[in-house]
Amino acid sequence: MSCIKTFIPTPVPPSSPHILAYYTGEAASLASLKASSSHLDMLSIDVFNVQDDGTIARGDDLGAADYAVQRNIQAYACVSNYRGEPLWDFDPALARAAIQDHKDTFIDQLLDLAGDPRYAGINIDLESIAYSDDIAADRAAFTAFIEELAGKLHALHKQLVISVPAKSADSPDDDWAYPYDLAALGKAADYLQLMTYDQHGPWGEPGPIASLDWVEDCTAYSASLVDPAKLLIGLPAYAYDWDTTDPQAEVGELKWTDIPALLARPGTQTGRDASVDSPYLIYTENEHEHVVWYEDAASIRSKASLVSRYKLGGLSVWALGQEDASFWQAVDDGLQ
Repeated sequence: MSCIKTFIPTPVPPSSPHILAYYTGEAASLASLKASSSHLDMLSIDVFNVQDDGTIARGDDLGAADYAVQRNIQAYACVSNYRGEPLWDFDPALARAAIQDHKDTFIDQLLDLAGDPRYAGINIDLESIAYSDDIAADRAAFTAFIEELAGKLHALHKQLVISVPAKSADSPDDDWAYPYDLAALGKAADYLQLMTYDQHGPWGEPGPIASLDWVEDCTAYSASLVDPAKLLIGLPAYAYDWDTTDPQAEVGELKWTDIPALLARPGTQTGRDASVDSPYLIYTENEHEHVVWYEDAASIRSKASLVSRYKLGGLSVWALGQEDASFWQAVDDGLQ
């Protein structure tokens, strides 16, 4: 006799916003899940990756799905086109395999994965999906793939969450965000997880990861195209560290929990760009000056408050294992 408990989604009243957290399959992420489970009702288990032939490589979730069922948290299998060594990034070639070249295989694999009774559905996280010279065709192909997948998942009484880049306009010149037709995707999916973070990052100049005005602009634009109740804005629990003495140096990624030690270092300078509600700090190490843009309780509260202002379905957090109780307190305060 199977000891697997079948998951039956529990409806959440409209007055209670959803909180979706991303789980990365690491021990620290599991510890954070167990420490913060009372704050969330949705969990995206990010240990699944599409392969070149359309099959899905399944990582070890360290028991996270079982724990989610025990805590009555809706768990989603998050499937991405992230490729490890030597790329260590989202791969357009894998997006093409999933969306076009091996679409039928990929969808069959997704349906098999969704058949696991522990999962409420699938979270599609395909990024960098402009894989051809025809961005309009790439956009149409992704929409068609999502519409087909959504129909088949819904026939199984499973849900579909789609992670989409944040944008405040729709331009074919934006090869990162244009392939996502928000209006069409919003009709097909149960939720759109807006990646309202990485406004700045290792690919460019130092700046806020998620300035309040940018997040709000992207939220307002998305809400003009999609039922706001289907939107989950994204909150980052991480920071970026730029070496401004050597612009060619690799940009470091820090956790929310790394920031207090940097703030306490002798000589650290702090500041806040009030116009975008984003804090930063400057420190020196080995005669190199560094600038770190990060989030604090005030900035998280401000962004979380957009949920009620725009009547959104809720918010999401990247990622468990980077934050602590002070982060969740800021989220809770912002949702009040």
